[in-house]
Amino acid sequence: MEILVRRRLPRLVFIFLTFCWSATAHAQRLSIQGDRFAIDGTPRFVTFISYFAAMNAVNVTADLKYVRSKGFDGVRIWPNLNTGPVQLMKRDGSLSAEGLSTLRFILDRARDEHLVVDVSFTAEHIPGLDAARFRDAILATTAELRDYDGVLFDIQNERNVYGPFGKPLSAGDVASIRAGIKSIHASRIVTASNSSEDTAAFASAFAAQTGLDVTAYHDPRTGAFYESSWVQLVVGALRANGKPAYLQEPMPTRYPYFPSSYSSANYREQMINAKLAGAAAWCFHTNIQGDRPDALFQSLIESEPEPERNFVNSLIPRVNLRTSNGINYVVAEGGGGDDVNADRIGAGPYETFTVNVLAGGPIVDGDRVALRTANETHYFQAVGGGGGSLRAVGEKIGAFETFLVEKPGGGAVRPGDGIRMRVNDGAWYLTAEGGGGGRAAVNRPSAGLWETFTVFFVR
Repeated sequence: MEILVRRRLPRLVFIFLTFCWSATAHAQRLSIQGDRFAIDGTPRFVTFISYFAAMNAVNVTADLKYVRSKGFDGVRIWPNLNTGPVQLMKRDGSLSAEGLSTLRFILDRARDEHLVVDVSFTAEHIPGLDAARFRDAILATTAELRDYDGVLFDIQNERNVYGPFGKPLSAGDVASIRAGIKSIHASRIVTASNSSEDTAAFASAFAAQTGLDVTAYHDPRTGAFYESSWVQLVVGALRANGKPAYLQEPMPTRYPYFPSSYSSANYREQMINAKLAGAAAWCFHTNIQGDRPDALFQSLIESEPEPERNFVNSLIPRVNLRTSNGINYVVAEGGGGDDVNADRIGAGPYETFTVNVLAGGPIVDGDRVALRTANETHYFQAVGGGGGSLRAVGEKIGAFETFLVEKPGGGAVRPGDGIRMRVNDGAWYLTAEGGGGGRAAVNRPSAGLWETFTVFFVR
């Protein structure tokens, strides 16, 4: 991908003044369990967003707070990108002091926000940098970032197309760099992405051949990029090697050759289908920041209603639950901190709940979720673990605040679907007494009509 150069003044003073803020921050730890990513030891479908121009962004702190507030798990950055004066690497294979300080600052702010970071290297953005010195620079970066556990490395973005002097980075070079990284930091997660110049099957075989931890792939550009059959085909091929499959650069937003890339609904659909197909991670691939690092990321996202703003605003599920009588809605009295009933005839703020999907991504059959109320403080709680009342008094997510979603027929939970919710691994289902119009409880050992709720998403 080519991005125009646009320069801005360095902001070293701001970086140095805030550099120490995160010294005691809790670090997100990114690891691998089987063919899935895990964050802090819990398997999770990880959702990234492209934030390529981070090194020259006008306000990284504000940008990452915004990204986290919208429900993303991580950002993907290019530390060598030439959208401004600050780059990580030099042509002789050493690291720029300003570039390293800036990269650390970005990772510290990401750690503050509990975001993981995909650090994708791009040798082609450093004129005169050859493969040997590129390796030196990556190994130097590895040594400098050993304290950051919430990071993965992409050795070279689209290594089958790009690399030193704009030519592909060979399998031998990838394997050599990967070995060097592991000799310095054995637990660093390493990949090297391939573009759709090669097939998903090739990318899978390449990751296995070169010992990469993850298969990162930029899937072919097609108007059907979001369709279930297409996503299953791509992800299935990527997973053949038993490693996590990462859809790192799906269809870029507002790609002029494909009208389907202008629809936020299509990106939601691709994300849903990626999770259902067993992908470990997916990235919302927007280049809206492009050559405009001098604008706040939020302002850029909000400047494009479709697909950026509408997709980003829909990432965290917010729902209304209608009872089986087709009339009443579930309500958290007072917006939380009190009883839960099923007697409202309309849906407003107190009848709207934010869904925390513990495994990440969109809601699908079998997910464990927690429902947060309008006051943003309380969660639904099965008092005593079930068998009695349902209240909105939980102040953190534990076993009594966790519900297992069951969707008849399986698959993703979509607007208008009927679902059932059972408390964690227990036997008790959430019910609307009388099918609605009265109280809600968690006291049914089996699910029937009264235990089925129609879901409506609030965008």
